[in-house]
Amino acid sequence: MNLKKKLTISGAALMAAFSIAGTTVAQASTDLTGWLHGNNGDYTYITKGKTDSGKKYQQLPNIADPKAKSWYLTKDGTALDGVQDWAGSKWYFEPTTKQLIKHRDYVKGQDGKYHMVDKDGRVLSGIQEWQGSYWYFDKDGVLITKRDYVKSQWGMWYLVGSDGRVQSGLQEWQGSLWYFDPTTYLLVKNKDITVDGVSYHADKDGRVTKNANQETGFDPSEINWTYELGAGEGDSRLAIPDYIILHEVGAESGAAANANYLKNNWYNANTTFVVGDGGQVFCVSDPGYVSWGALDANPYAPVQIELGRTWNRAQFLQDYAKYIAVARYYSNYYGIPTTLDDGGVGTKGDKSHRWVSRNMSGDHQDPYGYFESWGISEDQLTHDINNGVDMNQLNSVVYSQRQ
Repeated sequence: MNLKKKLTISGAALMAAFSIAGTTVAQASTDLTGWLHGNNGDYTYITKGKTDSGKKYQQLPNIADPKAKSWYLTKDGTALDGVQDWAGSKWYFEPTTKQLIKHRDYVKGQDGKYHMVDKDGRVLSGIQEWQGSYWYFDKDGVLITKRDYVKSQWGMWYLVGSDGRVQSGLQEWQGSLWYFDPTTYLLVKNKDITVDGVSYHADKDGRVTKNANQETGFDPSEINWTYELGAGEGDSRLAIPDYIILHEVGAESGAAANANYLKNNWYNANTTFVVGDGGQVFCVSDPGYVSWGALDANPYAPVQIELGRTWNRAQFLQDYAKYIAVARYYSNYYGIPTTLDDGGVGTKGDKSHRWVSRNMSGDHQDPYGYFESWGISEDQLTHDINNGVDMNQLNSVVYSQRQ
């Protein structure tokens, strides 16, 4: 911006010229016409020392280039920005130029909430497509940040995650399991479905149950979503499905406490799940997306799993069995071999954090130290990842007390 083109007055004159609200100009400045840049960053247009009153969408000299003309939404002469109401709709004005944006974009409003803007600058509501996913914006054009079952602008119902993304596949909602078609995102009813080799039936209401004689161990309906990252938190990139990464928390605390910590400190580190506290599964970062638990391996791991610690033997048996079940479930889901620490970089499989440190980056050695304190050897862990847990056999090898 050529500063010589901007209307400028001395600090003393500015104080004399404006009220605190920036809507009146002293008589001493009745000859001034143009934009005044206030200390608070606002731009106010005055004509012969006076400002307009009320809200107007009007063509004025461009703030950056007064020789050009641009359209601005003003209130008492001050150019507005962010999300604004005008003529029965909501519109988005770029905070720097104060002009209506004219391209489809995902923006952050002045209230810190997120919005979808159409190519004419209008703030959209309902279900909208953006960067390969569908998202839901409420009647005020705000991206919702809670898990909910919502009605679209065309009258169909969809399940939305706590990040505002429309969900598909097997999903937990209000204590039951449901299946949403991966193509249409609609609830499936009166149909047998198979997911990762497991057979389910969706009844007339869409509620899903496993068909008889199916192997149990882990089901997504068990997931506790209390500490799931919300809108604007975590990484929006889809992970390349090469690895399931196995961690343990590295401190004498349980699963919920660590999930809560990761939720509140996600910008430093976060993983997909934290398992523990009696076989509970807490989701932090949604499966399939990049989480931040293993440095250079992060982009290649759709799921990273932490295990909370305990000194209680019975609880450890529950926690470990569920940890293995979650790892095996998502290995099957993403087509990743149920092998442990095999090969080098690029060899698909389940990987310990120690493998990541030895082959990619970092210095962590988990989860082996904690497992060994309970009598779980590397061979035992490899066997259980390969084959699943045999509780009788596991009970025979786990120490009576943690060492």
